[in-house]
Amino acid sequence: GFMTRLHSNFSDCTFDRTSLVGTKFKFCNMVSASFKDCLIRGVLFRKCNLEHAVFSDCIIAASTFEKAKLKNAQFINCKVISSTNLRTFLPENSFVNTEFYDTYPSESSFDLALVDVVNQLREHDFIRRSTVLHRKKGKLDTISLGVLVEEFGQSNLVAILPEAALSIEREFHTLSYIQNVLRKVINDGSF
Repeated sequence: GFMTRLHSNFSDCTFDRTSLVGTKFKFCNMVSASFKDCLIRGVLFRKCNLEHAVFSDCIIAASTFEKAKLKNAQFINCKVISSTNLRTFLPENSFVNTEFYDTYPSESSFDLALVDVVNQLREHDFIRRSTVLHRKKGKLDTISLGVLVEEFGQSNLVAILPEAALSIEREFHTLSYIQNVLRKVINDGSF
């Protein structure tokens, strides 16, 4: 992460399962760019042209669209957390099945057993470094956790997350990677 891009041309580019944590885009052409399954946390889009860009299945957290052109941009199946201005600039029909949060949901809205399991995963080097499930100061990423609960259910996650973690042996940066590992554990029939 932590890259700055000035006046770069990303028009028609596809960002697929990309972590854009802390990236600064300034004056970039991103017309018709496609963002799929991306973690967009703490990103600055300053004076970028995002007309006709499509964000699908993205988690957009604490990101700023400062003086960005967003005409006809689409947000599909996204979770948007404390990201200023997005809703004020765009008509409602720009957002399809997209949820907005002012803050991360409380950890107390999850089973204690699940919170314990996910906290233990901090010991897992690749999971911790991905920052997909964990935030700073010992907090959980309750948005990502909520996405996993929607698909797998809390009790299933308590049962399969520890085993799934054992099969993660490389760096990764997106929630979809964990989802695919969990699906594989389930399909391999151990549960």
